[in-house]
Amino acid sequence: MAIQPETGVGNGASGGPRWDEVFTPSDLAEGVFDVRWDLRPRLRRWLADQGLATASGRETHRPAIDAWAMLDGGVIAVSAVSLPGTPPGAVPLPGQETAAGTTPPRNSALLSPGMRLIGHRTLRLVVARLGLPGGDEPLPGEHRDVPGLVEDLFDARRRDAGSAEQAELLATCTDRTSLRWVVTALRP
Repeated sequence: MAIQPETGVGNGASGGPRWDEVFTPSDLAEGVFDVRWDLRPRLRRWLADQGLATASGRETHRPAIDAWAMLDGGVIAVSAVSLPGTPPGAVPLPGQETAAGTTPPRNSALLSPGMRLIGHRTLRLVVARLGLPGGDEPLPGEHRDVPGLVEDLFDARRRDAGSAEQAELLATCTDRTSLRWVVTALRP
């Protein structure tokens, strides 16, 4: 089921997909959730409207990273990488194979293209703000907060040097190891 801009997702109407259909636990680290491909544009629009601290990472032969700092984590968007000696890569359409050499192999240390939520609080906030149903049970490794606390913390946030530094730290996550280190450092 693809999320379309005209659906009830985001305005609290029922009938949309459950949160666990669009955010799935990643194999990268505990507290990291992959964002389903068809929700990524909607999530980017929501992030743009929030006035969050953002940062981008652009290194030669490494994935390009866009990062948004939120609570004890944030969101990262990873673009395709071109490996040395290959033509510029492109993210394939869902269900299609990549051309040989245009993106890192599945067992590569580099992060694969996609969008990920970092942190349980970030997940809970995005689920609540996009109005996705479900998500009442605690997840493995999650510290549950008092109901409403996560949204109150987000609404009371200030953009400061700490949040800018957090976004810059997230933007350095171009490989699996650096992502694990950052997730551990940001965990409350």
